This record gives sequence, structure tokens and C-alpha cells, in this order.
Amino acid sequence: MLFVIFSVLVYYRVTVDEVIPTIALSLLWVLFWKNSEQKGRIFLIIASVFGYVHELLGVRYGYFTYLGGFVGGSPIWLIPGYGTIFWSSHKLWKNFEGKYSNNHWFGLTSYFVVLSLAVLFAIDYLVFDMSANPVGILIKFTLAFMLFRTLEGLRLAYFVAFFTVLTEFTGEMLGTWYHPDFSLLSLMAGYVFLLWVCLTINDLAKGRNNRSTKESAAAAVLTTFYIFSLLGFISV
Repeated sequence: MLFVIFSVLVYYRVTVDEVIPTIALSLLWVLFWKNSEQKGRIFLIIASVFGYVHELLGVRYGYFTYLGGFVGGSPIWLIPGYGTIFWSSHKLWKNFEGKYSNNHWFGLTSYFVVLSLAVLFAIDYLVFDMSANPVGILIKFTLAFMLFRTLEGLRLAYFVAFFTVLTEFTGEMLGTWYHPDFSLLSLMAGYVFLLWVCLTINDLAKGRNNRSTKESAAAAVLTTFYIFSLLGFISV
């Protein structure tokens, strides 16, 4: 999967052709769909739809730009791409957790979270654009993780965001797309929120709705923020 994504980014960077990447990622999307139950299919649909709408509006308001774009300045391979990348990030961590969670060393993943977050913070502040709005980004980042109450949920949210933001970082470094304001933590907060949306829709589909007051408050603030950002009123 990672090889396919990297190949698509390199291929698009060199050729600006949208057809071959769309076909390749669509085949993966369909494969994942056939091998998924309800939650996995929700991930594929919601990530693809929400992700592409976000990209279209983001390009329109100048949050980022692509080399080209058949629809509204956004390449069509992003439609299956968002779903496959997000599904893969979730599946990668869940498989890892399911296979190794009973091992005595699994608890070290918490230390990895702390150390990697410190490194990401330093890189984001010193190299990228977190220094332009550190308070706002940290508030958004904190609110995103308030959506998850258990240690298991927090680990899932962190690793899904961590793996997904690697794709953003790779695309930015290759020149496939460009963010005028590129912040790793800000992007991670967005992916954590998207994860929460997918999981919440899955719970509602199963008749479960046990959100805490803290989670509901964080969700309300972030939902308001992203609505205004998608309308172009505030920076994403």
C-alpha cells in the first residue's frame, strides 16, 4: 500500500497525469471494500467524500495547491486516494495492536507517542509553520484528542494521524502539492477529527451513542471550526 501511494505521488509529480493514479487507487479502494465490514466501508466512503470536498474547497480558498486538477484544481485520484490512505492507516495500527498487544513490550508504544510527538513538535515549530500560530494549532490539536476517552482510543487516533500525515509530508516534499502554511500538528488534528467522524457514524449505525460531555463539547467546537474553515472564513 505504501509503495502504491508513493508511486502515485512520484508518477503524478513527473507526468501530472490523473488517469493512471485514479485507476490504481480505485482498484485498491474496491479491493479494500470487498474485504471490509461495515466500519471499514464507512471509512472508505466518508474519508473519500469528506476528503475530496475538503480538497476542492481548500484549493478554492488557497489553503493548498496541486500541480493540476481536472475538477476545481484537485486531481480526481484524491477521491479513491483519501479512502485508501485513511483505511490503510487505521488497518495498519489495528492489525499491529491485535497481533502484539499482549506482548510485554507493547506498553513501550506509549513512550514512542511521547517521544515522536516531541520530535514532531520541534520540527513543526522550527522547520515548518507552526510558529505562525502555535496557540491556535495546539488548541485544535488538544481538542481533537479530547474526542477519545480511553488509552486505546488515544493510541489509535495518534497512530492513524501519524501514518496519514506522513503522506502529506511526502507529497509536500516531492512537490505534488503545496501548503502556504504547512503544520504537521494541524494536519494531524484534522485527521483525528476525521477518524472520530468515521467512528461516530459507525456507532450511530449500530445504535450506539454514548458520548461524554467533554467529547461532545470538543466535537462541537471542532465542527464549528472546520465548517468556518471550509467556508473560507478562517485559515484551515
